[in-house]
Amino acid sequence: MDIILSKEPVDFLDSELLITGFFQDEKPLRGTAGWIDWRLYGRLSRFLIEKRLTGGWEERILIPSEGRVGARLILLIGLGSLKDYSYLFVREIVSHLLDLIHPLKAHSLTFSLPYGEEYGVACDKLTAVVLESIADHLDQHPSYRPWIEPLTLLFGEGKERFSEILFGVQAALPVLKDRFPVRMLTPSEPKKSMI
Repeated sequence: MDIILSKEPVDFLDSELLITGFFQDEKPLRGTAGWIDWRLYGRLSRFLIEKRLTGGWEERILIPSEGRVGARLILLIGLGSLKDYSYLFVREIVSHLLDLIHPLKAHSLTFSLPYGEEYGVACDKLTAVVLESIADHLDQHPSYRPWIEPLTLLFGEGKERFSEILFGVQAALPVLKDRFPVRMLTPSEPKKSMI
């Protein structure tokens, strides 16, 4: 598995599938879901107004990005009530997501689940939990190995969160390395010209 860390915002990352979530009791949409809604000219807000989306637990919608974000497709997953969100909850939702997207056989995934003080979930720990959850799910479903091992995972929440994501990946690497091969790729710093 290749884990690519970027200093770019999530909507700039080039992948087959961008995965994010939203809560049934958080309106208007915030975080990545809110940003995607803005990029799609309010389409998600219209779905909420029309009750075609509610944010209920495991509710999902797969939509084309129409070139408005780097990913070809966007998968929004309902996270239920904000008060239920936790690291344990993230483990459960990642397991569910892997079962959901396995038939798509996407080769590159961008993960961007809610994080921050208001959610009680830190960006670094969230990144580690997502990666550890993938490894745990693979232990339970060895038939996923041909899909998971060559998979490319992208993480990027902008320059201000880069070090947190890096720390989360580094924390998860010892757990991952004994289960399947992992490469971590980070952006290189531009060389300073000598004057």
